[in-house]
Amino acid sequence: MMPLEHKIPMIPGPKSAYSFTRRKVGKKLWRMNLEFNLNDPYCHETKFLYEPLHDEHLFKFFSRPINRKCLLKADLITDNMDVKCSLHDYNEYRKYLRQVHADRIKRELRKRNCLFVEKRALRFAEDQARKEAERIYYISAYIAKKRTWFTYTGLKEREQFITERQHRVQQRLLQEELRTQKLEERAYRTAQRLKLLKLVRREEQRLINIKHDEQIEQIRQKCKIVTEITRRKVIDILADWKKKDKARKKGREERLMNIAQQKQRDMEEKWTKKRQFQEKDIAKQKMLLQRIDVRRQKFIEDYNNKINKKTAKMKRLLDDAKLFTNCYIKRCLPDGRKLICCKKYLTNNMVNAN
Repeated sequence: MMPLEHKIPMIPGPKSAYSFTRRKVGKKLWRMNLEFNLNDPYCHETKFLYEPLHDEHLFKFFSRPINRKCLLKADLITDNMDVKCSLHDYNEYRKYLRQVHADRIKRELRKRNCLFVEKRALRFAEDQARKEAERIYYISAYIAKKRTWFTYTGLKEREQFITERQHRVQQRLLQEELRTQKLEERAYRTAQRLKLLKLVRREEQRLINIKHDEQIEQIRQKCKIVTEITRRKVIDILADWKKKDKARKKGREERLMNIAQQKQRDMEEKWTKKRQFQEKDIAKQKMLLQRIDVRRQKFIEDYNNKINKKTAKMKRLLDDAKLFTNCYIKRCLPDGRKLICCKKYLTNNMVNAN
């Protein structure tokens, strides 16, 4: 388990491989009635927005089978009726729980600290009361002892004690007077020294002011000089920029003009090449058409010659067939005799005989 002060990162994985839940359907998010705290008066750190699934009055509605089936289909709850939430809401809820835990620890520490302070104050009061009781006891014992001493000593010893006491008082007064005189002399010397020191400091302050004014004047003069130099530099830079802009503009215009002329030349050259190519193509097509016409004429002549030859041959064969038919008809008589009437046959026989 990760501690509450760490945020849970988004681990890549398949859908519905893991889900974040805070409480079940109809159960309010756990919160406690905190004490009055001005650390977060506008509740920017913890925000509990209204969620219908955590409303206890709608538990019966969401518990119906059809509504539960719709919620499962919409991937809003798990099979165990746990309400799903986003990673941001889950981390915010963990942050709130950590804050509540830390506040409880702080209150416990504050309570223990208050108890410790109270116990220490009581212990100190008891010690002071005990010391006061001991002091009162010692004072009462000392007073009782003095009373017994004044009671049992004689008047002479008492007078001697009084004179010695007066002498000690006078000595103390003289010492106090001498001490007062010394203190007055020391105070006078201190006042004189302070006065002199004040004059010296005033003079030093005056010299410092004069030096400071001189430094301010020097700085003002330097600033004025620097401003003038900067102004001149700015003027020179602006003039240089203007000159460069003019040169750049002129160069750009020349470059654009050269580009336009080059485009025009390229277009003319391309048009010339295209025209020449088209002329060559036209000549080539014309030559091909001429050759095709020559071949077609030659093919037609050859075809006509071939047809004429075949026609003549067929005509000759037809004449021979007619002649043979006529010869056969004339040669075969009805009474069974045969005659020779074919001139061609006779011509052939005569040729063979010769």
